[in-house]
Amino acid sequence: MSATTFCIVGLGRAGNFHLTSIKSIKNAKLLSVVDTNLDLIKQYGEAEGCNAYQTIDEALADPKLDAVVIASPTDSHFEYIIKALNAGKHVFTEKPLGHALHEVAECFDLAASKGLALYLGFQRRYDKSFMALKESLPQLGNLRLWKASSRDNPRPSIAYLSISGNIFHDMLIHDFDMLTYLLGAAIPEKVFAAGYAHDKEIANLNDFDTVLCTVQYPNGLICSIDTSRISAYGYDQRLEVFGEHGMAKAENQLNNTLQVSTAAGTNHSPANFSFPQRYKEAYTEIINQFIIGIENGVLNNVSKQACMLSHLIADAALEAALHNKVVDFDAQYGDKIRKG
Repeated sequence: MSATTFCIVGLGRAGNFHLTSIKSIKNAKLLSVVDTNLDLIKQYGEAEGCNAYQTIDEALADPKLDAVVIASPTDSHFEYIIKALNAGKHVFTEKPLGHALHEVAECFDLAASKGLALYLGFQRRYDKSFMALKESLPQLGNLRLWKASSRDNPRPSIAYLSISGNIFHDMLIHDFDMLTYLLGAAIPEKVFAAGYAHDKEIANLNDFDTVLCTVQYPNGLICSIDTSRISAYGYDQRLEVFGEHGMAKAENQLNNTLQVSTAAGTNHSPANFSFPQRYKEAYTEIINQFIIGIENGVLNNVSKQACMLSHLIADAALEAALHNKVVDFDAQYGDKIRKG
């Protein structure tokens, strides 16, 4: 079977993760890279032996290209997704697809009309710990409490944060996607969030760096998610689900399992420094599943309904934090999900 040919659009942090993944997968081939930085694409073109372009249009004109990985700044995602799909290319994109619900829906509808794969970079769905946690849920019976901590490290640059949207759509969106991954497209009843910006640079962006969010479902399940843009002790990613018959937990991954105990106390290795280390295997697996999906006609790894739902939960949480209110999610957004 011939290798799937790729173009990576955007050679920043995310683009480099995906470059590493593509190079490690046997039936994947890097055909081209795209970035506005001329010196950077020349460097990558020479190092990787691939074509290098400053515009996505040049890359899309290549008939040998099968798939596009969009890892460019968030404001460009929707435009590039639409261009790639209209050019007949399969698309893997980092979040968000767009900054409005109608843009999310348009991406899915266009991909479906053309029979093209549209995959989203929600890498936690491919993490072994969270996959195992999902398999354990039937043992817990009726779910009652969900507690997640998602604390980043290091803090992203202000240049990135200024174009990221906000903490709800850029960071907490991964936690909201986990709700749909583990619970299906269940529509919440209420959403509340409180946030604060301890970092003055983030405050100047009218954004938050620390947030506590609660999501309540009609069946009584209450979910709490705390998040922070900085965690001095390393990347902190934990999830606990409590049900009538027991509890399931996915803990942090440590750099190693060494514990040292002395009279002064017990110390163990710190958590992974940042999410590239925490999700290294998941990043490779998500690209691998994208290729398998292209080959077998599995056109989405996240459904349109699930993606719209997580986007709307982020909208509701932002509204709640800005206006100090509990959002009646079902009344305000439920019909949008049900109608698709």
